[in-house]
Formats: sequence, C-alpha cells, structure tokens
Amino acid sequence: MKLRNATLMLAIVALLIGASVVPNATSREGGIPSSLGDSVTANGCNCHGGDASSGVALALDAPANFTAGETYALSITMDSSVATDGENQGGFFLSTTQGTLASADDSTQLIDGYLTHTAAGNDQRSWNVSWTAPADDTRIADFTLYGNAVNGNGAPDVDGSDQWNRASFAVPGANAVVGHEEISDLRKALYLSLIVIGTLAAVVVGNRVVSTGQSVEGVFGEYWSYLKPWLTTTDHKQIGLLYIGTGLFFFFVAGSLAMLMRLQLMEPDNDFMTNTQFNSTFTMHGTTMVFLAGMPIIFGFANYLVPLQIGARDLAFPRLNALSYWLLPTGALVIYAGYFAGGAGDVGWTGYAPYSSGERATSPGTDLWVAGQIMLGASSTLTAINFLTMIMRMRAPGVTLMRMPLFTWSITVAVFLLLLSIPVFTIALILLYTDRTFGSLYFSVEAGADPVLWQHLFWYFGHPEVYILILPAFGVISDVVATFARRPIFGYTSMVYAMTSIGLISFIVYGHHMFTAGTDPLFRFIVMLTTMLVAVPTGVKIFNWLATLMGGSVTTNTAMLFALGAIATFTIGGITGIVVASIPMDIHLHDTYFIVAHFHYVLVGGTIFGFFAGIYYWFPKVTGHFMDEKIGMVHFITSFLGFHAAFYPMHILGMMGMPRRYAAYDASMAELNEFVSYSAFFFGAAQLLLVWNILRSWNGGEKAGGDPWGGWSLEWTTSSPPPHNSFTEIPTLQVAEAPQNAEAPEPAPAGEEAGS
Repeated sequence: MKLRNATLMLAIVALLIGASVVPNATSREGGIPSSLGDSVTANGCNCHGGDASSGVALALDAPANFTAGETYALSITMDSSVATDGENQGGFFLSTTQGTLASADDSTQLIDGYLTHTAAGNDQRSWNVSWTAPADDTRIADFTLYGNAVNGNGAPDVDGSDQWNRASFAVPGANAVVGHEEISDLRKALYLSLIVIGTLAAVVVGNRVVSTGQSVEGVFGEYWSYLKPWLTTTDHKQIGLLYIGTGLFFFFVAGSLAMLMRLQLMEPDNDFMTNTQFNSTFTMHGTTMVFLAGMPIIFGFANYLVPLQIGARDLAFPRLNALSYWLLPTGALVIYAGYFAGGAGDVGWTGYAPYSSGERATSPGTDLWVAGQIMLGASSTLTAINFLTMIMRMRAPGVTLMRMPLFTWSITVAVFLLLLSIPVFTIALILLYTDRTFGSLYFSVEAGADPVLWQHLFWYFGHPEVYILILPAFGVISDVVATFARRPIFGYTSMVYAMTSIGLISFIVYGHHMFTAGTDPLFRFIVMLTTMLVAVPTGVKIFNWLATLMGGSVTTNTAMLFALGAIATFTIGGITGIVVASIPMDIHLHDTYFIVAHFHYVLVGGTIFGFFAGIYYWFPKVTGHFMDEKIGMVHFITSFLGFHAAFYPMHILGMMGMPRRYAAYDASMAELNEFVSYSAFFFGAAQLLLVWNILRSWNGGEKAGGDPWGGWSLEWTTSSPPPHNSFTEIPTLQVAEAPQNAEAPEPAPAGEEAGS
C-alpha cells in the first residue's frame, strides 16, 4: 500500500512538472504568454522540452540599421540535423522590443504582438514576416527568436525528442548609440594605451631601483621632488611650458583623430567607422584642435614671453594663473571621459542647438562635452583678466603701449576679444546643460525658442575665436621677420592699428556663418560688406611684412621659413575667405569641403605654422640650446608640401559638391579623396620630426647665449633660460625698434652669451 501511495505521489509530481513544462515550453524565459497557449499547442509546439540545443542554428535576416517608420521584410530560417520529413518540421516564436511585427502570409500569425507559425507554417523551417520600425531612430530594436526543430511527427526511425534553441538579434536605428554594454574598439585602444603606459612606468621605476640601489620609496621620492615644483608652481615660465606641452600633446591627439577620419574617407562607402563613430571623431577633432591644442599653445607662449617682453616678473595674479591652467586638463579629461561613458560627444565642435539639446543627441559624451567646455570657458576668462591687468599695469619703464613688441600687442588684442566673447559662449553652454540635464526649454523650438538662437550666441564667440587664434601667430611672425630681416618691422603703428581693427570688425561679421540660416536679407548684406572689409587691415599686415623683407638682410633659417610659409598659406586662406564672403558663393559652397579647406588654410597654415616658427625662434631662450637646423629644414619642407597636398584638393572637392561631416561620398570623388588621405598621412608623419628635434635638442643641442639671434625686445636681455624671477632687477627699455642695416644674426659660440 505504501509502495502504491508512493508511486501515485511520484506520478502526481511528474504530472505537475509536466503541466508546468508544457505551457511554458521551456524555450522562452518567463513562459509563452497564456494567450498563445492554445495556438501553440494546436500548432504542434507543445512537444518540445529540455535544454536548448546548439545543433539548432537560427538566423534572422534583418537590416543592419533601420530608418524611423520604415517597413522591412524579415526572413527567419532554422537549420538542424533533426529529420525534416513527416507532417511537422519546425516552428518559431518571435518578439521585439521596438516597432510592430506583422504576418506576411498564412504560414505565420500575430497574437498579442508576438509572431508565431500557423498549422500550415509548422511544416517548414523558413518563414517570411514584416516589421515596421519605431518612429524614433535613436532606439535599438532587440529581437528574441525561439525555433523548434520538430522531429517530423509520424516519420519512421527518428528520435521522438525535439530540439530547440534561442537567439537574440539587435537592429539599431540610424542615430542610435551602439555598444553601451560592449567595449568598443576605441575604448579597447584606450585601455591598451593605459596598460602600456603603466607597464613602461613600472619598467622605468624598476630599472631605477636596480641601477641606483635605492628603495622603491626612495625612487618615488626622487620623482616626486622633480614633479612637485611643476604641479604646484605659480611661475609664469613653468606654467607657460605646461600650457605648451599640453597643447602639443592634444595637437597630436587631434591629428590622430584626423588620420582616423581620412582612413574612413579613403573609399566612398568604407565601413572602417560607423556613422555614429565618424560623428564623434570629427566632433572631438574640432574641439581638441581649437580648444585643447590651439588655445593652450597660445596661452603657453603668452605666459612665457609677455612678462619677459614688458619687463614684468610675473602675471598680475600668479595663483589665478595656476588655477587657469589646471582647469584645462580637468576640462579635457571631462570631455574625453565620454569615450568611457558609452560614446564621445557627437554634435560637432559647434554643438548646434536645438539638435544638441533635443532627443536625437543621445550620446552620453555630449553631456560631458558640454561640462568640459564650461570649465575651459572659465579658464579662458580668468586668463584674459590676468593678462589685461598685467599689460595695463605692470610694464617696465620705457615700455609704452606703442613700444611694446608686436607679439605682446597681438596677445593684448586677443585676450580683449576673449574677455568679450568667451563669457557669451560659456553662458550658452550653461543654458544647453540645463536643457539636457534639468529639462529647461531655452533652445526648444516647440516651446517657442528661436531655432537660430544658439547660432547667434556661438558665432558671436566663434568668429572672434578665429582671430584669437590667428592674431598671436601674426605677432610671432612679426617678431621673427623683424629679427631675421635685420630691420624694424615696416609700419609698426599701422600694424598695431590693423590688429585692433581686425579685432573690432570680428564682432560685426560673425553673421557670415549664417548666410543659409534664413536671416534677414539686409543683415546678410551688411555682414557681407563688413566681411570683405576685414581684408583691408589684414592686407596691410601682409604688405608690411613684404616691405620689411624687401628692405632687409634676410636669414633663411627654419624659424624664418615657417614664418614665410605661414604668410603664403594664410594669404591663400584669406583669398578663399573673400570668395565665401559673397552670399551667392557661400550658398553654393556652404558646408562643403571648400569651407574645410578654407579654415584649415587659416588655422593650420596660419596659426600652426606661425607657432612652429615661434618654437624654433624662442627655443634657445627657453632651454639655452639651439634646435637642430637640418632636422628643422626637413620638418619645414615635409610639412609645407604635405599640408598643401592634403588641403588644396579639398577646394576642388568642395566645388564638386562633396559635403563635410559625412562618412560616405559619391564614387566619382574617390581618387581625389584617396590622394588627400595619403597626403594627410604624410603631413601627420612629418610632425614627428618636431618631436624628435625637441627631445634631441632640449639638453643636447648647441648651447645658446642670452641673445643668440640679435633680438631687441626685453626677453633677450636676460639669460637663457631666464632665472626664477625673470630679471635680477626690473629693466628699462632703451631701444624702441630693432637696429637698422645690422648684419644677419649668427648663432653664438657654444657657452658664450651673444649680445650681452
């Protein structure tokens, strides 16, 4: 009796287990909905159970990306070694998190939003269905597919058990951010870089421990004693070098991003990067080159040289100067943290709202991009206040405003523009941040905001920013040309007025960036005329440089060659600027590669070449050593040829209609794009010569004296490198301009102080 009761109990338990297995089908986590139970059972799908089998291969033929609202034909296939003859061969169950599924024929049916087969569809192993994508293409549609390889009920000599499997598929929208849960290739590269850097650091420390016999703590103490002065300094010269080092580092980062873009554009429909990755890449390239490379290099030169040129011991507020610098790497880390947060900012370096404030700008890195830019804006504002205070109040005796070096004048105008423009951009960024974070509606067109409000706020800063970047390069060129032409700059007073005129006009002409934005016709006409007007003071500067050269005894060393290259390249960029200042031409060429070529001729050919000249010119003052002239000459030749080969053809691409910011283009432009890419790689590789020259010459170059070039401004009256307080006593400027008809400068013999 007991045995009978036990057997009955086991039977009841088995029935309960079976009852729980059949409706859930075990093939779907959480069970098939009860509403499908009868249909599933009727169609032969109540027979499978047990564990999933890897012998059943499932495939869903779906688009790689979907367009919002589009209807797609999907194909489901199943492959298995299970017998296929007999009355039943297979079944499926399909669900999705986005969009709407629909039956395509009588072999499938839709029940409560889920697709499964009908009785007729149970005799096949492939099915065709349709799917309508959601209205939001920033979403990712996740499909879950269950397939049962029915054993062919009634077929002879087959195993009575079925085999089933489960598979998941993801179809992202055209503007979806993909890979939040996966480690992207770029993030892998960043992790690998950190591992390599950490490994090399460990090797260096270990080698130091072994070679010196010190303890690990002693070695770290030695390194800390070297790093601490740099981390805590308020000396304008050290802060200047920190700025320059940071700027050069990010110059190479931005260049690397540019190389990735050119790899994508090597072929018309290259799949090296997705559209989203390409958007992030050109966003970070532009942001890095303007805010993290160009601006820091300018601030670095200004920090190091302007106090020396006006006879000041330091900036007006040294601690504020240190704060301004440390906001720079902090902001940079915040901006680049987007790569670790699921995707860097992808709204362009201009960050146009309402796109950047709307639902489509979903990249997590965009919020970090905005926050980091706010920090950089605060840094620039503090720097501008500091420099204006110093220049107005701390000039040495004899250094009147009209006797300052033109580099100092260029910094004066640039920081004045910065003080008037950067707060506007910073406020716009704060408004954008509140829109994205707290749901405010400053840039919401639906709430009544002006759709071009952001453009006005951004370009009120953005166009003066062009001159903030180029005017200091003009100052470098003026000092270099005057020194190596061995005569004072022609028309000093007109050069000062030209720079100040350019600065004032820059606030009036920002509207030429908005010719296609539907602005008032009269406004556009006035802007067109004033844009052409800015060519007058710019032309004055170019002709003054040429006049200086014509009347002087020119020395063609590396610094002079880069200065001359900057003049020639900027002139081409200025001429193309006049072309797009015309409203009809701008409408035709707007957002094409003609614009890309134009601003690279101005900002790379003008600004970067100008500061390359400055590096070769003031390097002896900073280090007490000359840079290698042979390496410098090769650097100039390869950079000049590589730059023009890379960017000049972009004018042609623009006139052919190739739009900027696109990851693909028409096949008719393939050959020219391939040539541009190879030329860009050549130009990028040429910059490694600069790094090599700096590292080689820092301690091992030929020694230079206090005034190796025969310069006339006050920085050349102190030793090379200058002492901690710059001057043993505040100097008095005795000579207003470089001596005329002097012989070309010769490098000082090693160990001697030239000009002392």
